Parts: sequence; structure tokens; C-alpha cells
Amino acid sequence: MIALCIRPIRLAALAALFALGPALAAIAGDLELTQITLPQPFLEDGKVNNVIEASGVEPIGNGRFLLAHDKAPALYVVELETGRILGAPITSSRLPVQNGAGPKWEGMARDSDGNFYIIGAHNGKTDDERATKSHLYRFRLKDTDPPAIDDSSVVAFHAAKGIEQALKSLGVEPSLINKRKVEGLTIREHSDASGAKLKELVIGLRAPTDKVRLLKADITNVSPDSELELKPLAVFQAEPREGVVSELTAMEYCPALEGTLVMTASEDDDNAFHGNTLWFVPDSSNDRAEKIAVLSPAMKAEGLTVVSAEKKDGTTSARLLITYDNDFHATHIPSRFQTAVLIKH
Repeated sequence: MIALCIRPIRLAALAALFALGPALAAIAGDLELTQITLPQPFLEDGKVNNVIEASGVEPIGNGRFLLAHDKAPALYVVELETGRILGAPITSSRLPVQNGAGPKWEGMARDSDGNFYIIGAHNGKTDDERATKSHLYRFRLKDTDPPAIDDSSVVAFHAAKGIEQALKSLGVEPSLINKRKVEGLTIREHSDASGAKLKELVIGLRAPTDKVRLLKADITNVSPDSELELKPLAVFQAEPREGVVSELTAMEYCPALEGTLVMTASEDDDNAFHGNTLWFVPDSSNDRAEKIAVLSPAMKAEGLTVVSAEKKDGTTSARLLITYDNDFHATHIPSRFQTAVLIKH
């Protein structure tokens, strides 16, 4: 009888511990990650969606965000507070259709003018396979409800050659260059030393996996259909998790924080996950990253964005949205998302 009583008590204690999750905070230097919510699934018609493999994500206003599914070309509109999918996924006749494994969207970004950017994985075992995923587009949304992509706004850019050349300039071995894979995208808007306004597109590489690499291209006055000239922005070493290499899976530039947030994830050959690490790369450094926190060790983060940010009384706070692609086809764990607030003191 005593043994039967102990188990419910233990379960209740564990439930209480997990309930404390959202209130826990991670502090690293002058950065503090707090108000961390419990991850929740995406809901479709009142049921958990087990199809979406969540990757790139960007807010679109009115409490909604745009979500990419890395196994299909159309994008989803999701309600932030509930995870409810709003309507049918959206696409454009000027965006790629499904082509084998492509386009395999892996990153999304938004600039201050309201333009969205989306990029494919740019990887493959053969040139033909890589070509199906070597896509980079800019587009806008119509001011309609439900949202729709404005076909006339869709333009393509090209980054495949630029990625390869940038890796060569860093002295990366050819065998590792052949394994290149994109999983991060963001827009970095700032002023140069002369005060001129710059708009840079920053691409994050998941592979080669020996280091985390961010590449930048000046797109301030770029023409549609241009081949982007990519240069190294930052390179750093991310420590492994439980003996498993940490690979870049998402990133977001935050002007209010004066730096780039980078997410790395650790996944072994058996599709087991070993934790996600959030890093901060300050504008003042190209080879140093500050470790902020480890999140959700049993899932794989693949999307990261800043929903809102403000400076007040010497403190900067940014509300983050993180999406998790948990490879449901292999793990039977659905994609999820959570929010957190990052404070810079």
C-alpha cells in the first residue's frame, strides 16, 4: 500500500517541477532569458498537426506569424497565442513547386520595409539534387484577410555560387564544402563607418559542421535575379551537447540588442535530440559568441525570430519565438513552438 502511494506523490512532484518551467530564467553575463513558455503544438481543426516540420518563421502582425514547412513549398499562417493554423497554406505561382525534396525551405527573414525572404537548404549529394533546393526569394504579403502573397512582388536572388566562394575564402576543405547546407537566414540593417545605411542578407550554414558560419551579402541596392556576393560575417565554435556536435539551425539579427541571435541544435544519427543552445554574436565581434541558454533537450529548434523589442530605462527586452521541427516521420514527436523574453541589462 505504501509503495502504491509513493508513485502518485512522485508524479505530482514531477508535474509541479515541470509547471515551474515558464518561470525559470537563464542568465549569461548581461543577458537574461526569462518568461520561457512551455512548448505547444500547432493545431489544425482542433487537432495536433503531425505533418508540418516547422523551420523558418516570421511575425506578420495582429498576433500571427508566417511558418515554413521544410517538406512542402506553401507557407502557413499561425495564431501566436494558440498555435492555431489559420486557413489554407499560402503560396505564389512565382515561387517554386515541389520538386523531389526541394525547395526545402530552411530559413525566413523580414526587413524593415515589410519584405519577406525565404531560402532553401542548398544541399544535396549531387548537383541535380542541390539545384532543387538552391532557392532564395523576396516577396510581400497583400493587405488582405486572410493574408496572401503578392505575386507581383516575388523576385529571385542566387546564393549558391556565393556560398561556395565564401567557404573557399575561409580555407574550408573541398570535401567539407561539398557538404554545405543552409539553415539560417536574417536581415541585418545598420550603418557603416561613414553613416551610410546598409541592408545585408545573412545566411547561416548548418554544414560544414566543424564550426558555425554566418555569411553576409550587401543587398542595399541589389537587382532582382542577381548572384549575391557573400563574405564571412562571423565564425565560432559551438560546444557539443552530450558528445553530439552542435549545428546552426536558426538565427535572427536584432538591432535593439546590437547583435545576432544564433540557435544550434544537437541531433545524433538515430534522430535523438540532445538540446538546443541559444547564442549571441555581438556586432563588435566576428569570432566570439556568448552562450545564453540551453532549451528543450528533447526537441530540435529550427526557427527563431524576434516578435517585438524595446529599450526602456537602460534595459533592452526582446520577445523571441522559437519553432521546433521534431521530424515526426521518424520520432513521432509533432512540431512545437514556444516564446521567451531576452533581456539585456
